[in-house]
Amino acid sequence: MSTLLEALRTERGRHVASAVFLAGLSAMFLFGGYEFIRSPAESIFIERFGAGAKPYAIACVPFMMAAMIYGYGRLLSAVGAKKAMAVSMLGSSAFFVLAWALLGRVGGWLAFLLLVFKESYVVVISEQYWSFINSVLKDEEGKVFNGPVAGLGALGSLTGGWLLGRYVMSAGTENFVLLAALAILPAAVLFWIGYNNAGEPKPSAEEAGGRKGHLHLSILKENRTVLFIAFIIFSAQVVATALDFRWTQLVQDFIPFKDARTAYMGRFWMHVNIFSFAMQFLATPLLLRYIPRRGILTAIPAVHVLSCLLLFFFPSLGLASTAFLLFKGMDYSIFRASKETLYIPFSYDTRYRAKQVADAFTYRFAKGVTALWVSGLKTLGTVAPAFYPALGVAFSAGWFVMSFPLTAVRPADEARA
Repeated sequence: MSTLLEALRTERGRHVASAVFLAGLSAMFLFGGYEFIRSPAESIFIERFGAGAKPYAIACVPFMMAAMIYGYGRLLSAVGAKKAMAVSMLGSSAFFVLAWALLGRVGGWLAFLLLVFKESYVVVISEQYWSFINSVLKDEEGKVFNGPVAGLGALGSLTGGWLLGRYVMSAGTENFVLLAALAILPAAVLFWIGYNNAGEPKPSAEEAGGRKGHLHLSILKENRTVLFIAFIIFSAQVVATALDFRWTQLVQDFIPFKDARTAYMGRFWMHVNIFSFAMQFLATPLLLRYIPRRGILTAIPAVHVLSCLLLFFFPSLGLASTAFLLFKGMDYSIFRASKETLYIPFSYDTRYRAKQVADAFTYRFAKGVTALWVSGLKTLGTVAPAFYPALGVAFSAGWFVMSFPLTAVRPADEARA
């Protein structure tokens, strides 16, 4: 099963394709809606507090993430993966409706909370897609299907970013918060149907009902692959946060007006998603087929070392946008598609519980720690603009080094922890 067409000629290939592509279509709506909230939440926050206050908000994200992931773990134990997914999605939609209704009536605290929630909900839900896909597919099937399925999510992001950039000047920034809520509804319906088609994955008798813990944190100690994934995601997200803060500063400096700034951000994310979409459908299937995981997972941080070095020596909005685009575009495509294949051999709790901690929580915890660090430095004095790309170089180098032990560990040699 080396190509998508070959996979679709088999009965099993068609069966798993129907399930995972429904999940992909669901992700298309979810990530399209995320584009409706990502830039508006940022722009509303900047309008109220300024870009310099963003690290303070991001420092609060790990607390929101911890609450969400623990709540998800309790739901998973009580009602299973399908219903936990529905509660996650519908609860997020309800929050955005409430925020839209109250934005013009309350003070800046809602703009602060909106940014924190925006950073959190999408990570928790997106990991549920991959938990489902990794439960449905076998290892070789993951190499075939992961790129195109993730590409559907990128198509949603691309479309959402285009719509935002095209219509925000006439519709207004705040109204896209409501559109973000509405986009989640078809995503929930499609994902529910995908679960019905594939059958809801079930835990073993030992793991049923959260018997080993609602988060089953001991897996991080027992499974070296998952532990190294957590370390690498932490390093990668420090790089992402450093690039994000520098890019946000430069956007504020060059584009002072709110709706124009929202439009620029929307177009930027549209370009990120064009790059990611092209990678998913054109490059990722070929790279996964012909290049070993070690080659892929070590080349990615090497690219970021170079882009951060260029931004350090030649600071500009264009170069900051390029470095940030490269990071996000590869993170959403080839890095994600290759990393997810590592989870396929493991147990239900590893895919559904430990993955939320290793991937989702670590993803935002790293961002929060970086923001807290930057906030602390700001209280002691100004933070030099060159600090951010320098931080990116240091953690990209650490990420590169850790990719070698990650790819040296063979999942088949691990216990099914």
